[in-house]
Amino acid sequence: MFKSVSFEVVGEQKLHCESCERRVERLLKGLDGIGKVHAHSRNQRIDVLLDTAILEPDAITDQLSTAGYQAKASSSTSDSVN
Repeated sequence: MFKSVSFEVVGEQKLHCESCERRVERLLKGLDGIGKVHAHSRNQRIDVLLDTAILEPDAITDQLSTAGYQAKASSSTSDSVN
């Protein structure tokens, strides 16, 4: 079951540019269970489509933390089948 979850970057290290966005996208796309990732430096959001049978949102915040970004899940949408 795929679920769309948005994360907000809340720590001192922010997404400043397109290079930061691409770095985060590559980092998260490497995780099993990730369908899509789109990072937005303008509003400090990272939108993720994930398979909740394989990956929990906490694993994403943990992965972002290893890259120096403190983030929290800010919203999620209903489950969808893909």
